[in-house]
Amino acid sequence: MSLLPGKTVYLRHWQRDQLGMFFPMQIADCLDDGLLLWAPAGAQGWHFNMPDGRGMAQTPLAEWSAARRVPAPHAIDHGLLSWHPRGRDYSVRWFFRPDGSFYQWYANLEAAASVQGGPELTVVDTVDWDLDVVVHPDRAWEWKDEDEFVARLAQPDAYWVDDEERVRRAGREIVELVGAGAFPFDGTWCDFRPDPAWPALVPADPVDNRLTVDDVACG
Repeated sequence: MSLLPGKTVYLRHWQRDQLGMFFPMQIADCLDDGLLLWAPAGAQGWHFNMPDGRGMAQTPLAEWSAARRVPAPHAIDHGLLSWHPRGRDYSVRWFFRPDGSFYQWYANLEAAASVQGGPELTVVDTVDWDLDVVVHPDRAWEWKDEDEFVARLAQPDAYWVDDEERVRRAGREIVELVGAGAFPFDGTWCDFRPDPAWPALVPADPVDNRLTVDDVACG
């Protein structure tokens, strides 16, 4: 199966055996060293929340991890370009205002992405590690959600992160790239525009069971 520009794929964030997020995106480019995905402002995916509507921030971690959560619609209000470098423990996102202007990078620390495909559905799977790095256009940066990350590490029976040093190492790699003004923080793709000929994003059921694993490649 090939990953061609404009094809819809589904980004999935896992928390052990449960989904935390399911979001449709389009292939912007498929390169030897990674996958570039795009979603326009207004694109809708799903977060998986408690049956009573509470999100993760409003729920004790032990309760959150033990519950069977349900999909809740979630739409983004900005354009989103997301770079998933092959074998690296992070993705880097470019945020765009509705007028198309770039305004922020967001480095999401996560397990290296795995792409799986079937005849009808292609997914990009990762595990979101909560700790992130926000990077401004002038390359000033700050950690995001560090207090929550540290607090959750203290509850290993309920948390899906079991290697703090691996997460910290990924964060340090991002900070070094930012400080050096190196790719992807060198201005690359800050003027990105999607191809107007691409088809619309294809919605899908967040609990779709059609996935059968197959080889997925650029082409």
